[in-house]
Amino acid sequence: MATLTRRWSARIAGVVAGAALVVGGTTGVSNAAVTPPPGPSPFDAVGKYGVTTTTHPDTVGCNGYKVVGSGTITGNRINGTATWSQTEDACTATVAGQWDINGKVTITQTDGSHLYFTYHLNAPLTSDTMVYPTGKFTITGGDGAFDEAVGSGNMNATVNLLDKAHVTANLSGSMGFRWQI
Repeated sequence: MATLTRRWSARIAGVVAGAALVVGGTTGVSNAAVTPPPGPSPFDAVGKYGVTTTTHPDTVGCNGYKVVGSGTITGNRINGTATWSQTEDACTATVAGQWDINGKVTITQTDGSHLYFTYHLNAPLTSDTMVYPTGKFTITGGDGAFDEAVGSGNMNATVNLLDKAHVTANLSGSMGFRWQI
């Protein structure tokens, strides 16, 4: 009789535990274990775009150009080929003997997701028509597939001042996502 009682007690305990799992699993996620998203992973991309320039309105503090660019970008964290849209200030008066370049980029994937980043680059002022700005980029956010994106890395560009229709930027860094509660 004691063996039979133990079996029924075990079965009842199993049914109660199963019911608790079903009820807890269907009433919401408040009791669910929360797993943080994976940490930052490599972000490597190549942007190919054209730019137009106009004289910067600050001829003393900047003494350079307002730059607007558009084109395409591909990379390991970008789905297919996305569009690249940028604005920047390319100044010659802020750092002696250097181009001092600050810009903002919006990457738009075909699904409508956006990734936003800023950059700060420098390049020597020379009489050469080829300019090779280098510096850092910082991912400042996004939406859609890039919601809460963060990251940073190095950016290197190649600019032919006689052919502004074919600018290239290489980005190499990491990207992750802010933890959301």
